[in-house]
Amino acid sequence: MGQPALESSVEIAATPDQVWASVSDVKAMKRRSPELVGMWLFGRPKVGRRGINLNRRKGFVWPTTSRITRWKPPAQDDGRGAFTFHVWPTNVDWSYETEPTAAGTRLTERRTALVDPSLSVRLTARLALGGADGHDAEMRTGIDQTLANIKAELER
Repeated sequence: MGQPALESSVEIAATPDQVWASVSDVKAMKRRSPELVGMWLFGRPKVGRRGINLNRRKGFVWPTTSRITRWKPPAQDDGRGAFTFHVWPTNVDWSYETEPTAAGTRLTERRTALVDPSLSVRLTARLALGGADGHDAEMRTGIDQTLANIKAELER
């Protein structure tokens, strides 16, 4: 029982450092993501930093907590950057990865598989989010929309 991993990528006509500056600005993510109301970190982003997130689907709003588990700016690895945060109570990782390409940068957003959801997560999905499969379908669309919004901002 659980949900599969979700992943999507987009090619952006911008440098890896420009893309990194965009995705690592967690306060700005609320205007790019259709479900995120806000993400607040307790200090500057770095591995181990914790945060609080607020999400919304139609009239239902719920909090989650997170911790940054990977923070590698692209300048440290020839344009290959990675920003990963672990989210509770779903116990999944969300990540953004940059990879240089001939045309700019490939940006990938990923959510790891939801392997063994708790009772509270299953009930919330069923009662408030339209079911786990339906919500995953919305999140797939939301990931594509988030990536498209980041691309549009950077290619203006």
